[in-house]
Amino acid sequence: MMKRHLTKLFRPLLPPGHVPVHPSLPPSRLAHFSGNDLWTNYEQAKGWLRCKKLPPDIETFGVFCNDKIDMEEVEIYGFDYDYTLASYKKGVEYLIHDIAKEHLVKKYGYPEEVGSVVYDPNFAVRGLHYDVEKGLFLKVDSSHQIQLGTVYRGRERLEDQEVLALYKRKQLPVTFLEPIPKNMKMVQLVDIFSKPEMSLMAAVMDYFMRHNLEYQPESLYYDVSTCIGAAHATFHSETRSNPNLYLHRDPELIPCLERLVQASKKVFLITNSPFETVDAGMSYMVGKEWREYFDVIIVQAGKPHFFTNNAKPFREVDIERKIFLWDMVSKLEKGKIYAGGTIDHFQDLSGWRGGKVMYFGDHPYADLADVTLLHGWHTAAVIRELEMEINKMNTDEFKWGVNWQQVLMALIDDHQNVEGEEARAVMEEWKKEVVSIQSSLRSMFNPQFGSTFRSHNNPTYFSRKLFRFSDLYTSRVTNLLRYSLTHSFYPRRGALPHEFKSWFV
Repeated sequence: MMKRHLTKLFRPLLPPGHVPVHPSLPPSRLAHFSGNDLWTNYEQAKGWLRCKKLPPDIETFGVFCNDKIDMEEVEIYGFDYDYTLASYKKGVEYLIHDIAKEHLVKKYGYPEEVGSVVYDPNFAVRGLHYDVEKGLFLKVDSSHQIQLGTVYRGRERLEDQEVLALYKRKQLPVTFLEPIPKNMKMVQLVDIFSKPEMSLMAAVMDYFMRHNLEYQPESLYYDVSTCIGAAHATFHSETRSNPNLYLHRDPELIPCLERLVQASKKVFLITNSPFETVDAGMSYMVGKEWREYFDVIIVQAGKPHFFTNNAKPFREVDIERKIFLWDMVSKLEKGKIYAGGTIDHFQDLSGWRGGKVMYFGDHPYADLADVTLLHGWHTAAVIRELEMEINKMNTDEFKWGVNWQQVLMALIDDHQNVEGEEARAVMEEWKKEVVSIQSSLRSMFNPQFGSTFRSHNNPTYFSRKLFRFSDLYTSRVTNLLRYSLTHSFYPRRGALPHEFKSWFV
Protein backbone atom coordinates (compact mmCIF):
# COMPACT_ATOMS: atom_id res chain seq x y z
CA MET A 1 0.00 0.00 0.00
CA MET A 2 2.79 2.46 0.93
CA LYS A 3 4.62 1.59 -2.30
CA ARG A 4 1.51 2.53 -4.23
CA HIS A 5 1.33 5.84 -2.39
CA LEU A 6 4.98 6.54 -3.21
CA THR A 7 4.20 5.89 -6.87
CA LYS A 8 1.26 8.24 -6.62
CA LEU A 9 3.55 10.92 -5.24
CA PHE A 10 6.21 11.01 -7.91
CA ARG A 11 4.38 9.57 -10.92
CA PRO A 12 0.62 9.72 -10.52
CA LEU A 13 -1.49 6.98 -12.03
CA LEU A 14 -3.14 7.75 -15.37
CA PRO A 15 -6.87 8.25 -15.59
CA PRO A 16 -8.72 5.13 -16.72
CA GLY A 17 -8.47 4.50 -20.47
CA HIS A 18 -5.82 7.18 -21.08
CA VAL A 19 -3.09 6.41 -23.62
CA PRO A 20 0.07 8.59 -23.65
CA VAL A 21 0.63 10.63 -26.80
CA HIS A 22 4.26 9.56 -26.94
CA PRO A 23 5.63 6.61 -24.97
CA SER A 24 8.97 8.31 -24.33
CA LEU A 25 7.36 11.22 -22.45
CA PRO A 26 6.52 10.93 -18.75
CA PRO A 27 2.83 10.06 -18.38
CA SER A 28 2.45 12.60 -15.56
CA ARG A 29 3.21 15.42 -17.98
CA LEU A 30 0.47 14.43 -20.42
CA ALA A 31 -2.37 12.94 -18.41
CA HIS A 32 -5.83 14.55 -18.41
CA PHE A 33 -6.81 14.48 -14.75
CA SER A 34 -10.18 15.45 -13.45
CA GLY A 35 -10.53 17.44 -10.26
CA ASN A 36 -11.55 14.26 -8.43
CA ASP A 37 -8.43 12.46 -9.70
CA LEU A 38 -6.25 15.25 -8.36
CA TRP A 39 -7.89 15.31 -4.95
CA THR A 40 -7.57 11.51 -4.75
CA ASN A 41 -3.83 11.80 -5.37
CA TYR A 42 -3.68 14.63 -2.82
CA GLU A 43 -5.34 12.55 -0.08
CA GLN A 44 -3.24 9.49 -0.88
CA ALA A 45 -0.04 11.57 -0.75
CA LYS A 46 -1.06 13.01 2.61
CA GLY A 47 -1.95 9.54 3.86
CA TRP A 48 1.42 8.21 2.69
CA LEU A 49 3.19 11.02 4.55
CA ARG A 50 1.23 10.31 7.75
CA CYS A 51 2.59 6.76 7.65
CA LYS A 52 6.15 8.07 7.68
CA LYS A 53 7.94 8.86 10.91
CA LEU A 54 8.78 12.49 11.48
CA PRO A 55 12.51 13.26 11.21
CA PRO A 56 14.56 12.86 14.40
CA ASP A 57 15.36 15.98 16.42
CA ILE A 58 18.35 18.10 15.49
CA GLU A 59 20.98 18.38 18.22
CA THR A 60 20.43 21.83 19.71
CA PHE A 61 24.03 22.10 20.88
CA GLY A 62 25.57 20.44 17.85
CA VAL A 63 28.48 21.60 15.73
CA PHE A 64 27.60 21.76 12.04
CA CYS A 65 30.07 21.67 9.18
CA ASN A 66 30.23 23.23 5.73
CA ASP A 67 33.44 21.48 4.77
CA LYS A 68 35.32 18.37 5.88
CA ILE A 69 37.43 19.22 8.89
CA ASP A 70 39.88 16.95 10.72
CA MET A 71 40.21 18.53 14.15
CA GLU A 72 43.37 16.48 14.75
CA GLU A 73 45.12 18.82 12.29
CA VAL A 74 44.18 21.93 14.30
CA GLU A 75 47.01 22.90 16.66
CA ILE A 76 46.10 26.53 17.39
CA TYR A 77 42.71 27.80 18.58
CA GLY A 78 41.86 31.49 18.35
CA PHE A 79 38.83 33.29 19.75
CA ASP A 80 37.00 36.58 19.50
CA TYR A 81 35.58 37.88 22.78
CA ASP A 82 32.18 39.57 22.33
CA TYR A 83 29.42 37.04 21.57
CA THR A 84 32.04 34.29 21.17
CA LEU A 85 33.71 33.64 24.52
CA ALA A 86 31.40 36.20 26.12
CA SER A 87 27.71 35.40 25.85
CA TYR A 88 25.61 38.46 26.67
CA LYS A 89 22.16 38.53 28.21
CA LYS A 90 19.22 40.19 26.47
CA GLY A 91 19.68 43.22 28.70
CA VAL A 92 22.66 44.31 26.59
CA GLU A 93 20.39 44.88 23.59
CA TYR A 94 18.06 47.03 25.72
CA LEU A 95 21.05 48.94 27.07
CA ILE A 96 22.48 49.70 23.60
CA HIS A 97 19.05 50.71 22.29
CA ASP A 98 18.27 53.04 25.20
CA ILE A 99 21.67 54.76 25.15
CA ALA A 100 21.38 55.31 21.39
CA LYS A 101 17.87 56.80 21.56
CA GLU A 102 19.05 59.19 24.26
CA HIS A 103 21.89 60.33 21.97
CA LEU A 104 19.38 60.87 19.13
CA VAL A 105 17.37 63.28 21.26
CA LYS A 106 20.17 65.09 23.10
CA LYS A 107 22.88 65.23 20.44
CA TYR A 108 20.93 65.20 17.17
CA GLY A 109 17.81 67.12 18.16
CA TYR A 110 15.26 64.40 17.47
CA PRO A 111 11.79 64.96 19.01
CA GLU A 112 11.56 64.32 22.75
CA GLU A 113 8.97 61.57 22.10
CA VAL A 114 11.71 59.50 20.43
CA GLY A 115 13.25 59.15 23.87
CA SER A 116 10.19 57.17 24.93
CA VAL A 117 10.31 54.43 22.29
CA VAL A 118 10.71 50.92 23.69
CA TYR A 119 13.08 48.29 22.35
CA ASP A 120 11.33 45.46 20.53
CA PRO A 121 13.64 42.40 20.55
CA ASN A 122 11.18 40.46 18.36
CA PHE A 123 10.98 42.90 15.45
CA ALA A 124 14.03 42.03 13.35
CA VAL A 125 16.41 39.15 12.69
CA ARG A 126 20.10 39.29 12.02
CA GLY A 127 21.24 39.50 8.40
CA LEU A 128 18.53 41.79 6.99
CA HIS A 129 19.40 44.44 4.44
CA TYR A 130 18.48 48.06 4.92
CA ASP A 131 17.90 50.17 1.82
CA VAL A 132 19.60 53.42 2.81
CA GLU A 133 17.91 55.46 0.06
CA LYS A 134 14.37 54.10 0.38
CA GLY A 135 14.35 53.50 4.12
CA LEU A 136 13.26 49.85 3.87
CA PHE A 137 14.16 46.68 5.72
CA LEU A 138 14.19 43.62 3.48
CA LYS A 139 15.23 40.01 3.54
CA VAL A 140 17.26 38.73 0.61
CA ASP A 141 18.04 35.12 -0.30
CA SER A 142 21.24 33.55 -1.59
CA SER A 143 20.21 34.25 -5.20
CA HIS A 144 19.82 37.98 -4.44
CA GLN A 145 16.03 37.72 -4.59
CA ILE A 146 13.83 39.77 -2.28
CA GLN A 147 11.58 37.57 -0.19
CA LEU A 148 8.22 39.18 -0.81
CA GLY A 149 6.19 39.66 2.34
CA THR A 150 9.30 40.63 4.34
CA VAL A 151 9.78 44.23 3.20
CA TYR A 152 9.05 46.84 5.88
CA ARG A 153 9.05 50.61 6.19
CA GLY A 154 9.28 50.96 9.93
CA ARG A 155 6.92 48.28 11.19
CA GLU A 156 4.58 48.69 8.24
CA ARG A 157 4.76 45.83 5.74
CA LEU A 158 4.76 46.78 2.07
CA GLU A 159 2.47 44.99 -0.34
CA ASP A 160 4.20 42.90 -2.98
CA GLN A 161 3.00 45.18 -5.79
CA GLU A 162 4.58 48.21 -4.12
CA VAL A 163 7.89 46.38 -3.65
CA LEU A 164 8.00 45.38 -7.32
CA ALA A 165 7.07 48.92 -8.36
CA LEU A 166 9.96 50.32 -6.29
CA TYR A 167 12.63 47.86 -7.43
CA LYS A 168 11.25 46.87 -10.88
CA ARG A 169 12.49 43.32 -10.19
CA LYS A 170 12.69 40.66 -7.49
CA GLN A 171 16.38 39.94 -8.02
CA LEU A 172 18.67 42.72 -6.80
CA PRO A 173 21.90 43.68 -8.56
CA VAL A 174 25.07 42.54 -6.84
CA THR A 175 26.17 46.19 -6.59
CA PHE A 176 23.23 46.80 -4.25
CA LEU A 177 24.16 43.97 -1.91
CA GLU A 178 27.95 44.31 -2.06
CA PRO A 179 28.21 48.03 -2.65
CA ILE A 180 31.27 49.90 -3.76
CA PRO A 181 32.48 52.76 -1.54
CA LYS A 182 30.76 56.14 -2.02
CA ASN A 183 27.85 54.44 -3.77
CA MET A 184 26.23 52.59 -0.89
CA LYS A 185 22.58 51.80 -1.59
CA MET A 186 22.14 49.05 0.98
CA VAL A 187 23.79 47.86 4.15
CA GLN A 188 23.52 44.43 5.68
CA LEU A 189 22.89 44.40 9.43
CA VAL A 190 24.86 41.39 10.53
CA ASP A 191 26.08 41.54 14.11
CA ILE A 192 24.00 41.15 17.26
CA PHE A 193 24.18 44.88 17.99
CA SER A 194 22.29 45.50 14.73
CA LYS A 195 19.04 44.24 16.29
CA PRO A 196 18.64 47.25 18.61
CA GLU A 197 19.76 49.42 15.70
CA MET A 198 16.97 48.09 13.47
CA SER A 199 14.37 48.35 16.22
CA LEU A 200 15.30 51.98 16.90
CA MET A 201 15.24 52.92 13.21
CA ALA A 202 11.83 51.28 12.77
CA ALA A 203 10.40 53.04 15.83
CA VAL A 204 11.64 56.46 14.70
CA MET A 205 10.23 55.88 11.19
CA ASP A 206 6.89 54.93 12.70
CA TYR A 207 6.91 58.13 14.76
CA PHE A 208 7.63 60.28 11.69
CA MET A 209 4.96 58.57 9.59
CA ARG A 210 2.40 58.68 12.39
CA HIS A 211 2.88 62.45 12.72
CA ASN A 212 3.17 63.06 8.95
CA LEU A 213 6.70 64.38 9.32
CA GLU A 214 9.04 64.28 6.35
CA TYR A 215 12.41 62.67 6.95
CA GLN A 216 15.45 61.62 4.94
CA PRO A 217 16.09 57.86 5.19
CA GLU A 218 19.84 58.27 4.60
CA SER A 219 20.17 60.76 7.45
CA LEU A 220 18.12 58.58 9.78
CA TYR A 221 20.34 55.58 9.07
CA TYR A 222 23.58 57.47 9.64
CA ASP A 223 22.27 59.17 12.78
CA VAL A 224 21.08 55.92 14.36
CA SER A 225 24.20 54.05 13.27
CA THR A 226 26.43 56.74 14.78
CA CYS A 227 24.47 56.70 18.03
CA ILE A 228 24.67 52.90 18.25
CA GLY A 229 28.44 53.17 17.80
CA ALA A 230 28.67 55.85 20.48
CA ALA A 231 26.66 53.64 22.84
CA HIS A 232 29.45 51.06 22.84
CA ALA A 233 31.59 53.17 25.19
CA THR A 234 28.81 53.20 27.81
CA PHE A 235 28.12 49.52 27.11
CA HIS A 236 31.74 48.64 27.91
CA SER A 237 31.62 50.72 31.09
CA GLU A 238 28.39 49.08 32.26
CA THR A 239 29.54 45.51 31.55
CA ARG A 240 32.81 46.19 33.38
CA SER A 241 30.95 47.48 36.41
CA ASN A 242 28.18 44.88 36.45
CA PRO A 243 29.26 41.76 34.57
CA ASN A 244 26.71 39.66 36.46
CA LEU A 245 23.87 41.76 34.98
CA TYR A 246 24.96 41.42 31.39
CA LEU A 247 26.99 38.21 31.01
CA HIS A 248 25.97 34.56 31.07
CA ARG A 249 28.36 32.39 33.04
CA ASP A 250 28.76 29.19 31.01
CA PRO A 251 29.88 26.40 33.38
CA GLU A 252 31.48 24.58 30.45
CA LEU A 253 33.81 27.42 29.43
CA ILE A 254 36.55 26.57 31.94
CA PRO A 255 36.54 22.83 31.02
CA CYS A 256 36.62 23.82 27.34
CA LEU A 257 39.72 26.00 27.76
CA GLU A 258 41.37 23.51 30.15
CA ARG A 259 41.00 20.71 27.63
CA LEU A 260 42.81 22.74 24.97
CA VAL A 261 45.68 23.56 27.33
CA GLN A 262 45.98 19.97 28.57
CA ALA A 263 46.12 18.78 24.95
CA SER A 264 49.07 21.15 24.38
CA LYS A 265 47.08 23.29 21.95
CA LYS A 266 48.07 26.92 21.52
CA VAL A 267 45.29 29.38 22.39
CA PHE A 268 44.99 33.07 21.48
CA LEU A 269 42.48 35.89 21.76
CA ILE A 270 41.97 38.65 19.16
CA THR A 271 39.23 41.11 20.04
CA ASN A 272 38.22 44.70 19.32
CA SER A 273 37.22 45.25 22.94
CA PRO A 274 39.55 47.09 25.36
CA PHE A 275 41.47 45.11 27.94
CA GLU A 276 39.47 46.43 30.90
CA THR A 277 36.24 45.08 29.40
CA VAL A 278 37.76 41.70 28.56
CA ASP A 279 39.45 41.41 31.94
CA ALA A 280 36.24 42.14 33.86
CA GLY A 281 34.20 39.73 31.75
CA MET A 282 36.70 36.86 31.68
CA SER A 283 37.38 37.25 35.41
CA TYR A 284 33.64 36.89 36.04
CA MET A 285 33.22 33.91 33.67
CA VAL A 286 36.51 32.06 34.18
CA GLY A 287 38.29 33.55 37.19
CA LYS A 288 41.05 36.06 37.94
CA GLU A 289 43.70 33.77 36.44
CA TRP A 290 41.95 33.60 33.05
CA ARG A 291 45.05 34.84 31.19
CA GLU A 292 46.84 31.59 32.02
CA TYR A 293 44.71 29.83 29.41
CA PHE A 294 45.95 32.04 26.55
CA ASP A 295 49.35 32.10 24.87
CA VAL A 296 48.68 35.42 23.12
CA ILE A 297 46.13 38.13 23.98
CA ILE A 298 45.41 40.98 21.56
CA VAL A 299 42.86 43.69 22.42
CA GLN A 300 41.61 46.72 20.47
CA ALA A 301 42.66 44.86 17.31
CA GLY A 302 40.59 46.99 14.95
CA LYS A 303 39.04 44.12 13.03
CA PRO A 304 38.35 43.78 10.15
CA HIS A 305 41.37 46.03 9.41
CA PHE A 306 43.56 43.73 11.50
CA PHE A 307 42.84 40.93 9.04
CA THR A 308 43.42 43.12 5.96
CA ASN A 309 46.75 44.48 7.23
CA ASN A 310 45.40 48.03 7.41
CA ALA A 311 45.63 48.38 11.18
CA LYS A 312 48.23 50.05 13.39
CA PRO A 313 51.42 48.28 14.53
CA PHE A 314 51.39 46.13 17.65
CA ARG A 315 51.83 47.91 20.97
CA GLU A 316 52.30 46.28 24.35
CA VAL A 317 49.72 47.42 26.90
CA ASP A 318 50.85 48.51 30.35
CA ILE A 319 47.73 47.37 32.21
CA GLU A 320 48.75 49.05 35.46
CA ARG A 321 49.22 52.51 33.94
CA LYS A 322 46.61 51.86 31.20
CA ILE A 323 48.87 53.10 28.41
CA PHE A 324 50.40 51.70 25.22
CA LEU A 325 54.19 51.35 25.36
CA TRP A 326 56.20 52.98 22.57
CA ASP A 327 58.68 50.09 22.13
CA MET A 328 58.55 48.01 18.96
CA VAL A 329 56.98 44.59 19.54
CA SER A 330 59.42 41.94 18.30
CA LYS A 331 57.80 38.90 19.90
CA LEU A 332 54.44 37.90 21.36
CA GLU A 333 54.85 36.63 24.91
CA LYS A 334 52.47 34.74 27.14
CA GLY A 335 51.25 36.85 30.06
CA LYS A 336 51.53 40.15 28.21
CA ILE A 337 48.73 42.13 26.59
CA TYR A 338 49.02 43.59 23.09
CA ALA A 339 46.90 46.05 21.15
CA GLY A 340 46.49 46.78 17.44
CA GLY A 341 48.65 44.88 14.97
CA THR A 342 48.08 43.11 11.67
CA ILE A 343 47.58 39.50 10.74
CA ASP A 344 50.81 39.30 8.74
CA HIS A 345 52.83 40.57 11.70
CA PHE A 346 50.91 38.21 13.99
CA GLN A 347 51.73 35.21 11.77
CA ASP A 348 55.37 36.25 11.43
CA LEU A 349 55.85 36.61 15.18
CA SER A 350 53.90 33.50 16.20
CA GLY A 351 54.65 31.18 13.29
CA TRP A 352 50.97 30.14 13.33
CA ARG A 353 49.66 29.84 9.78
CA GLY A 354 47.22 28.09 7.49
CA GLY A 355 45.13 25.04 8.32
CA LYS A 356 46.80 24.51 11.70
CA VAL A 357 44.81 27.51 12.96
CA MET A 358 41.08 27.65 13.70
CA TYR A 359 39.53 31.00 14.65
CA PHE A 360 36.12 31.36 16.32
CA GLY A 361 34.04 34.51 15.85
CA ASP A 362 30.43 35.66 15.73
CA HIS A 363 30.66 37.96 12.68
CA PRO A 364 30.98 36.06 9.37
CA TYR A 365 32.51 39.08 7.61
CA ALA A 366 34.61 40.99 10.16
CA ASP A 367 35.86 37.88 11.97
CA LEU A 368 36.02 35.09 9.43
CA ALA A 369 36.01 36.18 5.78
CA ASP A 370 39.56 37.45 5.34
CA VAL A 371 41.30 34.85 7.51
CA THR A 372 39.85 31.99 5.49
CA LEU A 373 39.91 33.57 2.02
CA LEU A 374 43.34 35.23 2.24
CA HIS A 375 45.23 33.31 4.90
CA GLY A 376 43.86 29.77 4.84
CA TRP A 377 42.85 29.56 8.49
CA HIS A 378 40.02 27.27 9.44
CA THR A 379 37.05 29.19 10.81
CA ALA A 380 34.12 28.52 13.12
CA ALA A 381 31.12 30.83 13.47
CA VAL A 382 29.33 31.19 16.80
CA ILE A 383 25.68 31.95 16.01
CA ARG A 384 23.48 32.09 19.11
CA GLU A 385 20.24 32.23 17.08
CA LEU A 386 20.79 28.57 16.17
CA GLU A 387 19.45 27.33 19.49
CA MET A 388 16.11 29.12 19.16
CA GLU A 389 15.69 28.09 15.54
CA ILE A 390 16.61 24.46 16.16
CA ASN A 391 14.15 24.29 19.05
CA LYS A 392 11.42 25.50 16.66
CA MET A 393 12.48 23.02 13.98
CA ASN A 394 12.29 20.17 16.49
CA THR A 395 8.54 20.68 17.02
CA ASP A 396 6.15 18.24 15.34
CA GLU A 397 4.28 21.18 13.83
CA PHE A 398 7.35 22.39 11.98
CA LYS A 399 8.48 18.91 10.88
CA TRP A 400 5.05 18.10 9.45
CA GLY A 401 4.78 21.49 7.76
CA VAL A 402 8.14 21.20 6.00
CA ASN A 403 7.52 17.62 4.87
CA TRP A 404 3.97 18.28 3.66
CA GLN A 405 5.13 21.38 1.80
CA GLN A 406 7.73 19.31 -0.07
CA VAL A 407 5.23 16.56 -0.89
CA LEU A 408 2.64 19.09 -2.05
CA MET A 409 5.20 20.86 -4.24
CA ALA A 410 6.10 17.49 -5.77
CA LEU A 411 2.41 16.91 -6.52
CA ILE A 412 2.15 20.32 -8.18
CA ASP A 413 5.29 19.63 -10.20
CA ASP A 414 3.89 16.33 -11.47
CA HIS A 415 0.45 17.73 -12.33
CA GLN A 416 1.15 21.29 -13.40
CA ASN A 417 0.28 20.71 -17.07
CA VAL A 418 -3.22 19.43 -16.43
CA GLU A 419 -5.98 20.57 -18.73
CA GLY A 420 -9.51 21.61 -17.95
CA GLU A 421 -10.91 24.39 -15.83
CA GLU A 422 -11.75 22.14 -12.88
CA ALA A 423 -8.25 20.62 -12.73
CA ARG A 424 -6.53 24.00 -13.05
CA ALA A 425 -8.69 25.33 -10.19
CA VAL A 426 -7.41 22.46 -8.02
CA MET A 427 -3.84 23.35 -8.93
CA GLU A 428 -4.42 26.95 -7.85
CA GLU A 429 -5.77 25.75 -4.50
CA TRP A 430 -2.65 23.64 -4.01
CA LYS A 431 -0.40 26.59 -4.80
CA LYS A 432 -2.27 28.76 -2.33
CA GLU A 433 -1.84 26.06 0.28
CA VAL A 434 1.93 26.02 -0.32
CA VAL A 435 2.04 29.79 0.22
CA SER A 436 0.00 29.39 3.40
CA ILE A 437 2.32 26.67 4.71
CA GLN A 438 5.39 28.79 3.94
CA SER A 439 3.87 31.75 5.76
CA SER A 440 3.10 29.63 8.81
CA LEU A 441 6.58 28.14 8.90
CA ARG A 442 8.15 31.58 8.54
CA SER A 443 6.09 33.02 11.40
CA MET A 444 7.28 30.30 13.74
CA PHE A 445 10.70 31.98 13.79
CA ASN A 446 9.77 35.64 13.45
CA PRO A 447 6.36 37.07 12.42
CA GLN A 448 7.93 39.72 10.18
CA PHE A 449 11.01 38.16 8.64
CA GLY A 450 11.07 34.45 9.45
CA SER A 451 14.27 32.47 9.85
CA THR A 452 17.72 34.03 9.97
CA PHE A 453 19.02 31.16 7.86
CA ARG A 454 16.32 30.35 5.30
CA SER A 455 14.11 32.20 2.86
CA HIS A 456 11.39 29.64 2.03
CA ASN A 457 13.32 27.02 0.01
CA ASN A 458 16.59 28.94 -0.39
CA PRO A 459 19.25 29.92 2.14
CA THR A 460 19.28 33.59 3.06
CA TYR A 461 22.00 35.94 1.91
CA PHE A 462 23.32 35.77 5.48
CA SER A 463 23.50 31.95 5.25
CA ARG A 464 25.29 32.14 1.94
CA LYS A 465 28.07 34.18 3.53
CA LEU A 466 28.06 32.05 6.66
CA PHE A 467 28.52 28.86 4.65
CA ARG A 468 31.19 30.47 2.49
CA PHE A 469 33.31 31.89 5.29
CA SER A 470 32.99 29.25 8.04
CA ASP A 471 34.09 25.64 8.06
CA LEU A 472 32.05 24.98 11.20
CA TYR A 473 29.21 26.78 12.91
CA THR A 474 27.56 26.30 16.25
CA SER A 475 25.62 28.22 18.90
CA ARG A 476 28.40 28.46 21.49
CA VAL A 477 32.10 27.69 21.78
CA THR A 478 31.56 25.14 24.56
CA ASN A 479 29.60 22.85 22.23
CA LEU A 480 33.03 21.57 21.15
CA LEU A 481 33.14 19.59 24.40
CA ARG A 482 30.67 17.15 22.83
CA TYR A 483 33.35 16.11 20.33
CA SER A 484 36.90 14.85 20.76
CA LEU A 485 39.85 16.98 19.63
CA THR A 486 40.51 14.36 16.94
CA HIS A 487 36.96 14.37 15.60
CA SER A 488 36.41 14.52 11.83
CA PHE A 489 33.44 16.58 10.67
CA TYR A 490 31.85 15.49 7.39
CA PRO A 491 29.49 17.78 5.46
CA ARG A 492 26.09 16.49 4.43
CA ARG A 493 25.82 15.47 0.81
CA GLY A 494 22.94 17.39 -0.74
CA ALA A 495 21.41 16.44 -4.07
CA LEU A 496 22.03 18.92 -6.87
CA PRO A 497 19.00 19.86 -9.00
CA HIS A 498 20.14 17.61 -11.89
CA GLU A 499 20.83 14.59 -9.66
CA PHE A 500 18.42 11.80 -8.74
CA LYS A 501 15.98 12.19 -5.92
CA SER A 502 16.80 10.18 -2.86
CA TRP A 503 15.27 9.84 0.58
CA PHE A 504 18.77 9.34 1.96
CA VAL A 505 20.30 12.78 1.25
